[in-house]
Amino acid sequence: METHAQELHKTPGHGWKHYFFEFFMLFLAVSLGFFVENLRERYAEYEREQQYVRTMVEDLRSDTAQLKRLMSVRKDRVLRLDTLFELISSDRYIKEPKTLYGLFEWPHWDILRFFPSDRTMQQLKNAGNLRLIRNQQVSDALIGYDVYVRNRKEYEPLQVDLANQMNEYVEKLIDPVILFHLTGRDIAQQLSSDTVIRGQDKIVLPDEFRVTPMDAGTKKIILKYIGQVKILFSELRRDNIRELGRAVNTLNLIKREYHLGGD
Repeated sequence: METHAQELHKTPGHGWKHYFFEFFMLFLAVSLGFFVENLRERYAEYEREQQYVRTMVEDLRSDTAQLKRLMSVRKDRVLRLDTLFELISSDRYIKEPKTLYGLFEWPHWDILRFFPSDRTMQQLKNAGNLRLIRNQQVSDALIGYDVYVRNRKEYEPLQVDLANQMNEYVEKLIDPVILFHLTGRDIAQQLSSDTVIRGQDKIVLPDEFRVTPMDAGTKKIILKYIGQVKILFSELRRDNIRELGRAVNTLNLIKREYHLGGD
């Protein structure tokens, strides 16, 4: 073994060629080590990028589904607010208390929020891993979508303010005790069953039931708040449509650039 090592050591000779050979072999070993380590890191980053892309696709699909539901609910509420406005402004509510209480049974001006699925985006930003998304188009689209959604959420607290202001005057029109018993019937029905029970479509009130007409000042204030909530919900729904468009475009871009199949 020693003889073989000595022979290998003497092979290049003892001159400058010998030292050049040793330097070259050392340089080659170090270079190969760096190359292999760099290749390993690049592969690890590629795997992490692919994982982030897959979870981002899941997040965007969740967002699109949530936005579609939210748009549908907001559209329904705007239409019901229209009905409520017409009912009060024409004084029909005096003769149609069942319709009035039916519209107030579940507050159609109550708070609706969009909760984006941002788990992947938060990981990318907090860990400084946005660089892992090497496709610049996709990276720009993700950042643009995240910024747009967060800017739109600044308007959601307006719903809380309007709801609180409106509730103060609603109590002058709607008897909270009657409303409590009307909503309580569905709650009791739910508690008595292990399955989801759909609430009744129509209000149940005695035929002789009547409401007390509002004074002109209260009526004007309630109509003002109904109009403001309708405008706010319409604007928020318009934002939801834009958010949905960005989510769908970003999702399609990711699927195209990363060659992902599926829906």
